[in-house]
Amino acid sequence: MSLLQMHYTSAPPGPDGSGFRFTAVSPGVPHAVLREAEQLVGYEPPRDAPARPTEDELGLFPEMFGFTRLSDGSGLLSRTVYTGADYSGRWGNFHAHAVLVPVGEALPDDRLPIALWGAAEWTDRTPGGGPPEPLPRLTPRLPHGLGTALAVFAAEAGPRLAAVLADLRRLAEDPQAPQVVLAEEDTRDVAHWLLLACGALPREVARNLTFTTYTRRPQHARQQVVGVRPEDARSVTGQPHRYAVHDRADTRAAPPATGDVWALTAAAVWAAGAEGLFERARELPGAEPFGAGPLAALALAGGVPVPAGAVARAADWAAAHPRALAEAELEAFLRAVCDEDRPGALAPDALATLLTALRDTVPLAVAAPLTARLLAAAVRDPAAVPPPLHPGALPEPYRERLAADLGEPVRAGIATPTTPHRRTAGLLGTARALRVEHDDLLPGLADRLCRQILDPAGADPDGVREVLAGSEPLRLRLLDLLEDRAADHPAAVAGALRTARPPLDGPGDRPHLRLCAAAAPPPAGTANRAPVLDELFRRAGLDGGPGTPLVLRTAMGLVWSDRAPTAAEASALLRRGVALHHQAGTWNDLVSAAVDAPADDTDAPLLAKQLLAEGGGALGRAALGDLRLLALVQALQHPDGDPSVPHGGLVHRVQALSHDARPAVRKRAEHALALLLLRPNRPDGEVRALAESNDPGLIDAYDKAARTPVLTDFLTAPHRVADCYLQWTSHQGVGPVWELTRLALLDEVLRPVVRRLPEDRLREAADHLARTAPGRRAAFEEWCRPPGGVKQIFRRFAVRRPDKAPEPRWGDVRPPRDEGR
Repeated sequence: MSLLQMHYTSAPPGPDGSGFRFTAVSPGVPHAVLREAEQLVGYEPPRDAPARPTEDELGLFPEMFGFTRLSDGSGLLSRTVYTGADYSGRWGNFHAHAVLVPVGEALPDDRLPIALWGAAEWTDRTPGGGPPEPLPRLTPRLPHGLGTALAVFAAEAGPRLAAVLADLRRLAEDPQAPQVVLAEEDTRDVAHWLLLACGALPREVARNLTFTTYTRRPQHARQQVVGVRPEDARSVTGQPHRYAVHDRADTRAAPPATGDVWALTAAAVWAAGAEGLFERARELPGAEPFGAGPLAALALAGGVPVPAGAVARAADWAAAHPRALAEAELEAFLRAVCDEDRPGALAPDALATLLTALRDTVPLAVAAPLTARLLAAAVRDPAAVPPPLHPGALPEPYRERLAADLGEPVRAGIATPTTPHRRTAGLLGTARALRVEHDDLLPGLADRLCRQILDPAGADPDGVREVLAGSEPLRLRLLDLLEDRAADHPAAVAGALRTARPPLDGPGDRPHLRLCAAAAPPPAGTANRAPVLDELFRRAGLDGGPGTPLVLRTAMGLVWSDRAPTAAEASALLRRGVALHHQAGTWNDLVSAAVDAPADDTDAPLLAKQLLAEGGGALGRAALGDLRLLALVQALQHPDGDPSVPHGGLVHRVQALSHDARPAVRKRAEHALALLLLRPNRPDGEVRALAESNDPGLIDAYDKAARTPVLTDFLTAPHRVADCYLQWTSHQGVGPVWELTRLALLDEVLRPVVRRLPEDRLREAADHLARTAPGRRAAFEEWCRPPGGVKQIFRRFAVRRPDKAPEPRWGDVRPPRDEGR
């Protein structure tokens, strides 16, 4: 591409006239362009300029350098300088040199217009030799050290640079936005403003930015950026809807402020002399026009201080493009982002989001600054949970520094009883990762966890499991504590384990804990639980049995946690050995199963007999008396099949053994003796011994047994009637207690039965009595005589015709005199 040239100045008369006119134009420039350009390149000296400047003073006149879009869309890049006298010696002459940029094309080498300020091709004289050839290019010739000078200029401008950039952004996004007016004494400073702005602006915006570094009449300027001297800025001041005026010399105006994060970030980059970041930021993925994220990320990685709002923008961009920066640069960026003292420092939640985005993309060591910062924040926040640390997440420099900074807070959090479980688990993981010594804190923590597991009201099973998962030494200590508790309180530990479900695997033999873990809730009802005990041993992996006495005690405490063993169950337990039960402390449970058994427990007497046979020597006096009396009950209940049943003296033995027995056992023995004495085949002389004993307990038990429905049912048999009559009419006057009892039994038990018996049964009873006690039949018949005299008794015992069998009516008769005495 070639640039058509135009020269405009005051010239002597010629074919094109005299005065100010185009003195040299490249062929092909349209006349319309010339007419429009003539209005743009004119020069008006400053108000205070000398009328007849010297050569030195001419160099102080403002240089008008600008770029303007013409009506046809082409661009006019021009430079106008004051030259003093014209061809005639008259003062007020200037020379303008301009080039035409075709529509839709950029400058050669894609130069920005402002970059050609001071180009070598600009001249302040009309060239000779006819129309100038188009220029193939313009060669930038910016002053040496301009970059440093611009950085100094940006630093001195302070917030004003950000305000200018924000106004230029508004112009780029809205053509109707106010023009930017830059008031400077020296037009070179206006060029500096433009160089700063175009270096920061998106390339397309900077390429099309129109400007002029100088004009006397800003209200007539068409460019987006207008440079004026301070005195000329007054004409547009106070019109913010049309002009955004920036005058560094106006000390009365407050420094402009802006909330544009991109503008603030770009100003900070220029102030740090890091203008190379602008081009790099444009090349990064996800870069958008006026997007602050990529630029802020590069700035932070390079140590450039950025405004508060830029840190979050940079983090958002880095999270969306985790591979955009090299690893070293990304780590430097993350170190800067994690700086707590930096304005706009990110909250832990935002840092966690960034870490999550980077975790599967970049090496753990690169993300170490984020990990360290999040860990420190979580440790210091009593409501936070320290995150888990993967191996390699904290290289040595980070680990060593964090261990020094966080060691005490980590230890304090673990030792505090009120620390929530999740936080405790995180602190344990932190202590392990940072190699912070904490073994001395584990016993106390294990004890707290053990108490919490055993407390159903305050249990947090999930939290406890999370704490244990973070420390194997802690878990083993807790298992040892639970093993000790299981030996003393197995039912409580078993219930707690069913709720808490802590991990129980690990080295070491813990049979008590294994039993508690294997135990099911006790079965309902009173079914025999002896097989449940064997099943428990099997589930706990103790197929060979309890092994030790204490293990047996624990197992029994689990199976019989809600009640004592029954006599039948105790009998089965006794087979495991007397010595084992003595050592386990469960011997008394077996004894209690016998002596405390309900009266209807038929297994208790047999158990008592077994206990006396197996371990009589180890029984105390009280238990020995109870068991002997119970064993006697066994003999009394089974007199025919037990060769040990004595043949006499039963009443006296029961009385003798009852002195050392508890009341319930004594009553049971009395009842068993009474049932035996009510049998027809009772031992001889025992009823007489009972009557002579005058023992209220024994005789009362006899009375109650005689009144049971079982016996009254048996009395329907004639031989039982005869037997009872014989016993209850015997031994008269032996003792007052027996006397009252036998009379009551005759009148209240036997007589109602006799009244209901048919006549043939009564005759059989009389016949039986005649065979066993021949002298007692008449008395029996007399005792059975109903009211109505001899006729009635005759009719009762005589053979009656079938057609005349009136119902007998029984009357009360006194018992006959005991003829057997």
